[in-house]
Amino acid sequence: MYRNPFYLGWNKGWSFLFFLEGGIAKIEAKGFGISITTKVEKGESLLESADRLVWKEQRIRKSRYYSWVKSINEKTIN
Repeated sequence: MYRNPFYLGWNKGWSFLFFLEGGIAKIEAKGFGISITTKVEKGESLLESADRLVWKEQRIRKSRYYSWVKSINEKTIN
């Protein structure tokens, strides 16, 4: 696999595994105490699949974090 020339550090803390399951190409990301898997979409490279997988998880984490911060702020105001 070739290196991404636009490396921004998005994958720090993540390890990736490409595998076939029942003839379907899948990619697994492990990091920060979790493991997530998705299939590689038609016409998508492994790097694009990894980007999509990690971006989705980061978006979920940020959403949970901001919900938590909002709930803490509401408790301190009341």
